[in-house]
Amino acid sequence: MDISVHPAGLLSMKLRGFFLGLVVSAALLLSLSAHAQGCAACRDNTAATSPSTQRAYRHAIILMAGVASTFFLVTVALLRKKQ
Repeated sequence: MDISVHPAGLLSMKLRGFFLGLVVSAALLLSLSAHAQGCAACRDNTAATSPSTQRAYRHAIILMAGVASTFFLVTVALLRKKQ
């Protein structure tokens, strides 16, 4: 069933652009205060491991971020293609 949630002429293009800018600005400003946990226990445990294990942790973090980003981008692409 293809039902439009928003009536066609509800918001003008200028108003849509304003709201989009507002949402993007809010998202960027709110993310400025987001920091990694960095708890003392995690730092101590990582510091106590050998350099090769620390290197493996760094690579694993990059790998997990890459996989999560790929899943997100594929999902967005599939949803956009479906529309």
